[in-house]
Amino acid sequence: MSYPKQNEDEGACLECGTAFYGRKDKHFCSVSCKNKWHNRVIQERRRFRAETLAAISRNYQILDGMLKDNRTSAPLADLKKAGFDPAFVTGYRKGSCRHDDYACFDISFYRSNTKIFNVRRKRPLTGR
Repeated sequence: MSYPKQNEDEGACLECGTAFYGRKDKHFCSVSCKNKWHNRVIQERRRFRAETLAAISRNYQILDGMLKDNRTSAPLADLKKAGFDPAFVTGYRKGSCRHDDYACFDISFYRSNTKIFNVRRKRPLTGR
C-alpha cells in the first residue's frame, strides 16, 4: 500500500481549515483569518475572566449577608441553592485541624463536605 506523498510545506488554517502552502511555521491562510482567530481567543479569555469575577462576587455577597444576619454557619446545600459556588474563592489554606480554611476577599470560613462554618471577617491591617 502506498501513501500519497505529503508536501512538508502544506498546512491548514487554524481559523477556517483551508489548506495552504508556505513556511512550516505558518498557521493562517490570510491576515483576516489570523485577526479573526486572535480576536476570538481574546474574547473567550475576557468572558472567562468576567464569569470568574462574577462568581467570586456572588459568593462574597452571600457570605457578607450571612455576617449581617449574625450567622456563622450554614449547610452547603442551602448556600448552593442561593447561588454560592465553593469552587470560586480567593484563598485557600490547608488547616492544621481537620478543616480547610478558605477566603473570599476579607471574609474567611471553614468548609466541610456538608456545611460552611466559622464565617468571620478578617481584621484589617493596621499601621499602614
